[in-house]
Amino acid sequence: MPGRPAATANSDVVLVGLVGAPFGVRGWAHVASYTNPPENLLGYAPWQLRRNATDEAVWERIEVEAQRHGGGVIARFAGVRDREAAVELRGCGIGVAASVLPAPGQGEYYWRDLIGAEVANKAGIRLGQVQRLFATPAHDVLVVADDDGERLIPFVREWVVAVMPESGRVVVDWEADWR
Repeated sequence: MPGRPAATANSDVVLVGLVGAPFGVRGWAHVASYTNPPENLLGYAPWQLRRNATDEAVWERIEVEAQRHGGGVIARFAGVRDREAAVELRGCGIGVAASVLPAPGQGEYYWRDLIGAEVANKAGIRLGQVQRLFATPAHDVLVVADDDGERLIPFVREWVVAVMPESGRVVVDWEADWR
């Protein structure tokens, strides 16, 4: 794409959405927003795009037109003026600098603050480290990994007893042999 800015590695970029299916024939695409509510994404700028999903640290700043549409968000990226070009962006990550996100309130945190946190049960037995989180229709899920593999722990009050991002710890009501 002509005029594309150079890609840069930046660990301070937060993934806030993904480019989805094309919308119409003029280069617009649906956006899967990771913000709650989805239209909060419209308040963050500038957007950055990660074209190569295998290298999570390479982002490029990109100009974008974005707007609410129905219950979601659509966007048209610089240089993308037809449906075929929009198809090529499908699956690309959308990020913003961590510095543009509002500071979490008391007792709040971002998922990114939990990545790498040590997870132990109420008995103090180490269960592993948080590798990632993902959302399901029912609730969010912690993916906790140790040398024996991964365990999926529902991120709900019944199972998650304490979250302490400042000390990098999560305490869960989960038995060591539950996988």
